[in-house]
Amino acid sequence: MKPVSIIFLIISVILVIVGLLTCSIAMLQSKRQGVDLYDTTIENGKSEAEYDFSEDTIGKVQIEVGDCDVDIIFGADENKVQMNNFSSAGYICEVDNRALVIEDTVNLFDITDIIENGKIRFKGFRYFLRDRKLTAGSKTLKLYVSEKFDLKVIDIKVKNGNVNIAGYVNNTDYTINISNGNLTATDLVTESGVTVTVGKGRISLHRVTARSLDLSVEEGDIEAVVSGKEITALSKKGNIRIESENDLKTYNFHLKAPLSTITLEELVKAGNYIANDALLTNYIHADAEAGSVTVKTYVPSIAPIETETAEETKEPEPTGPVMTLPVV
Repeated sequence: MKPVSIIFLIISVILVIVGLLTCSIAMLQSKRQGVDLYDTTIENGKSEAEYDFSEDTIGKVQIEVGDCDVDIIFGADENKVQMNNFSSAGYICEVDNRALVIEDTVNLFDITDIIENGKIRFKGFRYFLRDRKLTAGSKTLKLYVSEKFDLKVIDIKVKNGNVNIAGYVNNTDYTINISNGNLTATDLVTESGVTVTVGKGRISLHRVTARSLDLSVEEGDIEAVVSGKEITALSKKGNIRIESENDLKTYNFHLKAPLSTITLEELVKAGNYIANDALLTNYIHADAEAGSVTVKTYVPSIAPIETETAEETKEPEPTGPVMTLPVV
């Protein structure tokens, strides 16, 4: 090894040792003075972090996480992000150019990941020392959004985990990609598109209205109660069930189930079913390469009306002394 290389190696080791000592001293001093050095708390091996974006202006949500469950709750009273069991040194939660960005996939050994768009995303050595205490629990991310914000784009990428979204009416474009996990979406209305791609898992949509829906699963089922002009569903290893809130007479169909059956209302057949009417502009395209396809009109379940029984409505018998009126 050249003398210059040896010198640089020695200097690097010294700087690392000095940095670790400085972090340790700072941690002891902050503990004595009651000053919080971190944006997370760790208790019983589990970490908690919270980010409030109430004072920001956002039109986009961008989430990219590894092993993590994601819940997005609309109509909340607060605007905040709750993150549990995230590595203190390895996540980002910030508002940048009107976009709320949440990531836990920062590779601290990749310089292009640490410095992105001219911004340093490294929090410091003190987080490495602290993360040794993080020993238990799976990652969860909860995003609370009030009616204050007009979100135009929601972009979610999850490697391993489930995604739940509920209760948003707005002209929002949804793009959701899950490598291994399930998507559950309920009561969404948008004039834009909903695109969902799942590797291994399930797609469940209930009362979702969009201009276009593009649903794809490599291995798993698709169950969708939806309405839209263009509905596309593909499952390579799984079944597809679509219940339309719109009249099925307004749709063209291209349905494929080469290894199973196709059910369209009362019609049951094997293989393919194609129906094209030049006067219709709506279409449903469902392709189950190794499963069945079912397309029906959605019929909402009606809860039974509770009625009072005679036993419940009869007058209560007196419990006190009975007064006898004199006979005149």
